[in-house]
Formats: sequence, structure tokens, C-alpha cells
Amino acid sequence: MYKLNQYITIVMLLFAPTALAQQAHTITGLVKDTTGVTVPGATVTLLTGKDSVSLGTNANGGFTIKGVPVNSFTLHVYAIGYAGYTFNYNVNAAEAAITLEPIVLHIDSKLLNTVQITGVNPVKLKEDTIEFNASAYKVQDGAPVEDVLKKLPGVDVDKDGNVTAQGKTVTKVRVNGKDFFNGDVKTATQNLPANIVQNIQIIDDYGDQANLTGLKTGDPEKVLNITIRADKNYGYFGQVNAGDGADAQNSILGKNEANRYIASGTLFKFNGNQQLAVLTNFNNANVNLFSFGGGGPRGGGPGGGGGPGGGGPGGPGNTSNNNGITTNRSAGLNYRDQWGKKISVYGSYSFSDNTVNTISSTIQNNTSLTSPSINNYSSNQTDSKLNHRFNFNMEYKIDDYNYLKVSPTFSYTGVNTSQYQTSLLTRDNALISNYNLNATLNSTSPTVGTNVLYNHKFGTTGRNVTVNLSGGSTSLTQTQNPIYTYLTGAQSAPANQLIQTNVKLDSVGAALSYMEPLSKRSFIELNYAYHYGHTTSDKTTDTLTAGGTRNRYDLLSNDYAFDFITNKVGLNYRFIEKKYNYTLGVGIQPALLSGHSATTGVDTRVTTVNFAPTARFVYNMSRSQSFTFNYSGASNQPTYSELQPVTDFSNSLYPIQGNPNLKPEFNNNLNIRYNQFDFESGNVLFANLGFTQTDNKIVANTITYPQVYTPDSKLAGTILTKYQNAVGYYMASGNYFYAKPWEERRYTLFFNGNVNYSNNISYISNVAPDNYGLSTEKNLAKSLSLTQGLKFRTDITNVIDAELNGSYGVTRTNNSLTQNNIDNNFRTATLGANGKNYFGTWTLSYDYTKTLYYGYTGSTNPNILNAYVEKKFLKQNIAALRLSAFDMFNQNTGFTTSQSGSYITQTQSNRLGRYFLLTFTLRLQKFAGQKPNPDGFRGPGGPGGPPPGGGFGGGPG
Repeated sequence: MYKLNQYITIVMLLFAPTALAQQAHTITGLVKDTTGVTVPGATVTLLTGKDSVSLGTNANGGFTIKGVPVNSFTLHVYAIGYAGYTFNYNVNAAEAAITLEPIVLHIDSKLLNTVQITGVNPVKLKEDTIEFNASAYKVQDGAPVEDVLKKLPGVDVDKDGNVTAQGKTVTKVRVNGKDFFNGDVKTATQNLPANIVQNIQIIDDYGDQANLTGLKTGDPEKVLNITIRADKNYGYFGQVNAGDGADAQNSILGKNEANRYIASGTLFKFNGNQQLAVLTNFNNANVNLFSFGGGGPRGGGPGGGGGPGGGGPGGPGNTSNNNGITTNRSAGLNYRDQWGKKISVYGSYSFSDNTVNTISSTIQNNTSLTSPSINNYSSNQTDSKLNHRFNFNMEYKIDDYNYLKVSPTFSYTGVNTSQYQTSLLTRDNALISNYNLNATLNSTSPTVGTNVLYNHKFGTTGRNVTVNLSGGSTSLTQTQNPIYTYLTGAQSAPANQLIQTNVKLDSVGAALSYMEPLSKRSFIELNYAYHYGHTTSDKTTDTLTAGGTRNRYDLLSNDYAFDFITNKVGLNYRFIEKKYNYTLGVGIQPALLSGHSATTGVDTRVTTVNFAPTARFVYNMSRSQSFTFNYSGASNQPTYSELQPVTDFSNSLYPIQGNPNLKPEFNNNLNIRYNQFDFESGNVLFANLGFTQTDNKIVANTITYPQVYTPDSKLAGTILTKYQNAVGYYMASGNYFYAKPWEERRYTLFFNGNVNYSNNISYISNVAPDNYGLSTEKNLAKSLSLTQGLKFRTDITNVIDAELNGSYGVTRTNNSLTQNNIDNNFRTATLGANGKNYFGTWTLSYDYTKTLYYGYTGSTNPNILNAYVEKKFLKQNIAALRLSAFDMFNQNTGFTTSQSGSYITQTQSNRLGRYFLLTFTLRLQKFAGQKPNPDGFRGPGGPGGPPPGGGFGGGPG
């Protein structure tokens, strides 16, 4: 568009009377800052009387304007972060080519208070960081940071608020470089107001030690860093939301319509280096203020619906993609301050009390050599989850040479679950098992830990030593009571069990790094790391009679403990040039996994030695183009459930037996990344390739038993999962993102795609029904997943912010052990339109998605439509009233599939359906670039209002 404006202006200038007798000039110039570094993306405007032409500087800070017909003109130059430049030029009429003296821009810290931004450089590429200027992506006053993220190229925000960047999940968020609510991504993106943000950075973070030393090895974590504007460092922002409504699901006969409500409050206070945030939320609309990590044993064996349990809570959204109906009560506090000149502190406390009801039905196809089976089961499960999370960080900059960071943490999780399940298993159209299950589960899991990081820099530049110490303890106390009613088939597990499990993991770790400069551009690092983990698992199983008498079931009880110890010694070499740098290293990691069963008296001891090279290469082709190659290796220990040498019959149809002789896994990870941004056109291209190969991969061996099995009647008709190590597992992935904006990002076309391929391994065993002979074969499950997406977005400030999108995805698995009549080819097509139209103080928002499922049994093709109308009012639009309708066609149902080498499942789950909500929002704020006098609140701008999903104005889209 700049070129088009340039050509139009030139035509106008050529026809000006004063141009008839003058020679046209070509004006060339260079824009740089006071340090001599060129400034790409600066806006250069040439004025000749009433006419003007504007363009942006190229990647090298240069610009060229052709066909200038006058000898006198004015140049205005502007770049974000710099004071504006204006100068009047008089050039020689006889010279056709004019090269101006370099234009030098000066830093202006008050720029945001005094200059209206009309053109900014939206993207900056650094070695491991992509930085987006928030002011280049306009949103309404009161909108949350999440609304800005949805506009950033290469960044995706799903309907539940989960953020991915360049195809990788963002796992942590920081504000001004410090963890915010322990790095909880959705807590920040859905609650921080966008109008206080200067820029947003997507960072490949290699950890605190790497940030101190500059030596980056291992697999990075994708981190989001939000920088607050300098003029918002003093002040406060507060918002309260209150809404009430009701379900509208009349298509379900006899169902009483439930009330829906939401109430939330937020307060952010900024006082220079001191920051305080208080958040609360109470609702029954599937809105979760915080994300608390889950975890559990690795997959591999068929679950068959499992025993009672549940996944982690989901995030807010308009029509949630989370399964089940959630009632949430949560609150949190985040604090940051500077204690004197040397100590900075930051930490948070989060609390959540959730209740989730999930109704699901599943079809599971189990692979077998001779007896493949189909398991149909349905479940109605209610989980009550209580979470506490506390973390604190103290950074002490002792002097210019010594740095200390201490980070204690504590968390607590309590779960109470009740579940009713029906299960029907058939083989060759013959009924094998039919039972009902009533189960309860109660568990508590506290975790405490501390990390200490110390760095000392010597007098010689680059010479330093780093010590990292860590220690922690986590425990799980769990009581399960599965009660089976067997209708058909053998009674594989006791009808009424009381299973008590006590697991505790104590761990300590130490890492030492010494770096020595070899020259101005090269360094060598010697490192050593030690880790010790001690796990105890005490499991007792009692059977209960109808009269309530408890009898110890020794065969299903066990007292097991194991230690996992690793020592790693490494040597790294790093070389740094202006355009490129690289790190080459080698490491040796011996590991010991030893266990003892007090129940059986059996000892196990497994030792491994892994060679762990390290390689990293970064090539900065220009300030807008970079290439990164990274290789790392790391070990992964088995879980206690994979090691425990006892059979778990909490799920009678799918018992699990651990293997104490397992070796730890070792993952070899390779990643290639390419980033490009065109300063002149605004085009953005991101591409990633990844590959992981695993030695001693822990895989499942599923053993199918006949309906009659006299050696052990408990196993009759079951599918037993055991674990063993295997070779041959690998996974490859790739993704790309391309954005083409024009008209100063009023219109943007996006292309994105990703591919994942994995070579999964499992073992399929079958027990013959006649002689009970065991046969086993290796199954290779080659899984391919492809997705291609297209999106067009229009963004005209205060008029419309809308997009059209579509995607098509294919998931297919080919097993080397083929099974007839099993569909392993699933396809999904999605079409959507969402946006907001603005009519003064009125806003109309809409979000429509049509999903087409292919290959799913019993699936529907839902139409999901959400909409709201909002009116802003009161002085400076500080209040808003919103009427929202969610899932207007009442078709929100979840379909998912999972595939492995031993089974394929299709699951349909309930989700929050059609309901209406009337919400009132009041937003008050006051900010200043310096410490203000306490003169009360003021309310600039209108609130976006809360979705039932919290946040500031996050509506559909």
C-alpha cells in the first residue's frame, strides 16, 4: 500500500504546475539511532506543500523515494520508541539522484504520552524471541490481552484460551520478565487489560541458568512475556462482572432448565516496581480462572473408561470445548516488589474449588492377534477438586559479580470422585463381559519444593560459575472403592474392593557449571548434574463382604520402593559471531534404577549409560530473518505404576501390572526453526521441523485372555496391560505459518498447516483358549495427522473486527497387525466466521462454527453459534450491559479419538449447551507515567464486558 500511495502522489506531483520546468529527483536516505544501529520499519513521510508520500524503511533502515518533482520538501520520520524527526530540505535542481545525510533518531522515554502512533513496526525478530508491538494490533478499550494474541501472526488461541505459538504450546507467562501467577497462561491473557501492554514477546526459554550465562542447551520452553507500557507504571485498574441467566435446552424432554451465573472481580495496582493483582471468579458456566497441572501415568494400555478419576480443569470460552459441566469458585493474589536496590521479590497464591460432571460414551476397538474385541461403555462421573498453589521468588543481586535466586513452592490437590459406569465387551459378536460399576475415589496430594540458583562472575569477561540446587517432596494418599455388579461373564475382580494407595517421591538435585572464555568470541563450559529420586508406593487391597467385613487381599497388595539416580558430566564449546553463533557439546549420563519389594522380597537393579551430545546453531541472516538448529538428549524415568510388581484390578476389564525391570527412556530431540519478517510488506513466515527418537521406549504389551482361564480365574476375559522397553520409536512433526497483510493490517490473509507422524510400538499377546499357550507379536502403529488452515481477517478500528476461517484435518493410523472392520481414518472439516461490529456505544458480536466429522461412529455435525449485544454507558463508557446467547442451536457435543498400537477409541462427551446470560460490567482505571496524586478513579474508555468466561471484553472470536 505504501508503494501505491507513493505512485499516486508522484502522479499528482508530476501534474503540478511547478513541476513542468523541474527535473524529478530520486531521494535516498538511511535512518539509524544514536548508537549507529539502523532502524527498519520506521515511517518516512515526504511533504511538498499539500501533497505527501509515506513509506517504511527496509530491513537495513534505508528508503528511496522516486520522482520527486520539487527542490524543497519536508521529511517527517517516526519510529516507535524514538522522538519524531522533522527537517526541511533544499536540494540542487540539477541533481537527479540525491543521497541525504543519515537521519539519526533519539530515544524518547515520554513518547507514549506525547505522540499519537500512526505507523509502527509490528514485529521484531531476535535470536530466541519474536516481539510484537501491541499498538500495531488495535483492540477495543477494556479488551483483554487475549484479544491481541488472536491477531498476532503465528499465534493461535483456541476457544478454551489455550495458546500455541509457531505450533508449540505456550506453557508459561511472565509480566515484565517475572512469572505471573506462577506462569499460568490463561490467568494473564484473559484478565490483563490490553491497553496497558507495550509489547508481547514469544520466547524460547532455556531456563534461568541459560539466561545468566548465555549458554543454551536442551529443549526450550515456549514462554509468553508481556511488557507493561512505561506510562502505565503507576495506577490501578479494577473491573467487576455480574451475570445471571438460564439454560434453554427444551429439546431434552423432562429436563429442568438450570440457572447459569457468573460473578468476577479483578484489581491490578501498579506503583513503579510494586505490582499487585487480585482476581476472583464464581460461576457455573465452565469458566476456570486458573489452570492447575495434572499428570499421571503414561499412556499405552487401553483404559476402558478406567476407574474414577478426572482431567485437569479447562479454561474460559464462549462455548467451551471442555467436556462436562463445571461449577467454579476461585481466587488468587499475585505480588511483585523491589526491596531496596538489590532484592526483587515476586510470588502468588491461587485457590480453586471446582465441581465437574462429565457424561460420556466410548467405543473402544482392542487389537488382538486372534481375538479382537469391541468395548462399549458409558460413564457418568462427578469430580470435586480442591486446589491450593503458592510460589515465591527472591532475586538478590549481591553485587556486580554475585547473583542469588531462591524459589520455594507449595501446592495441594484434593479430589473426591463418584462414578457410575456400564461396560459391554464383545468378541466375534459374542458377549464376553457385561457389568455395572459404582465407584468412589478420594485423594490428597501435597507438594513442597525449593530451588536455589547462584551465579558468580569473575573479573575476566565471560568467566563465571553457576550452582543450582533443588529439593522437593510430593505425596499421594488415595482411597478407591470400586463396586462391580457382574451381569455376564467371569468375575475378573472382587465385586467390592477397598484400595488404599500411599505414594511419596522425595528428590534432590544439584547442577554445577563453570564457563571459561578462550577468546573474545569463544567459550568453553564444564558442567555436572546429579539427580536422586526416592519413591515409595504402599498399596493395600481389601475385599468387602455384604456385611461390611474387610479381608486383606494379599495378591493385589504391595509395598514397593525404588530409587532413580543420574549423574551427567558434559563439556560444551560456544562460539559467537555477529551473524551466527553455535554450541557443540558432549555428555555422558549413567543412570541407576533400583527397586525393592517388601511384599515379595525381590530386589531389582538396572543400570544404563547414555551418550548425550549437544548441538545448537543460530544464523541471523538479517534483522528480519533467522535460522536455528537445536539438538538435545534427556532421560525419562518410569512411573511408579509402570514399575510396581502387582496387578491393579481397580478396572476389572483392563487390569495393569508393572514391571520392576524397566529401563529409563532416553529421548534424542532435534528441532529446526526458520523465521522471516518483511519490514516493507509486513509479510510473516514461521516454519518449524521437529524429530524425536527414543531409546528404551516404555510401551504396553496387552494380553487378551480367553473367557475361561483356569490358571487364574481373575484374568478370564480380561485384557491385561504390562510394560516393557522397546526400540524403534520415533516421532516427526512440522508446521508453518504465513501471513500477508495489506492496508496497514486492515486486511490479512493467513495460511497455516501442521503435520505429525509417529512410529508407535506395542506388543499384542493372545492366550489360546485350548492349551493357554501365549503368543506375542510386535505391532507398529504408524500414525499420520495432517491439518491445513486458512483465515481471512479484517480489522478496521471502531468499525469491524472479523474473520472467516476454515480447516481440514486427517488422522490415520496403519497397524502392522491389521484388524478387520476397524475404522482408523478420521477426518474433520471446520468452517467458521466470527467478529465484532461497532456502532458507537453498541457492539454486536458473533461466533459461528460448523464442524463436519468423517469416520466417527454416531457423530453429528454440529452448528455452534454464539452472539451478544452490548451497550456501553455512564460517563466515559465505564459501564456495559451485555445480553449473550450461547450454543443457540444446542448442538455442542464433543467427539474425540485416540489411537495407539493396541487400541482405537472414539468418545462422545457432554458439554455446556444452549443458555442465555445477562451481564453487567463496571470498569474503573487510572494510570500515570509517574507517581500520581491520589485523586480517585477515572474511567476512560468503555468496557468490553465479560464473556461468561471472564476476561475483559473477550467475546466470540
